[in-house]
Amino acid sequence: GTPAKGDEQRLLLKPREAAARLSISERTLWAHTFPRGNILATRIGSCVRYSPNALQAYVAAQQANSDA
Repeated sequence: GTPAKGDEQRLLLKPREAAARLSISERTLWAHTFPRGNILATRIGSCVRYSPNALQAYVAAQQANSDA
């Protein structure tokens, strides 16, 4: 569905939300999170958060790799 208005304005997503946006499991998200993978995350204290831009960059890189 379409994101709620408040969701569009949030700068960072929780791991569960980021995984849902990518249609992958949280375990797969962790496996692809830097330094194990190429998805950049932001750490705030003990919390890990993902920016929508980082997720989009990851998807774009995956598409470029599959097109090559």
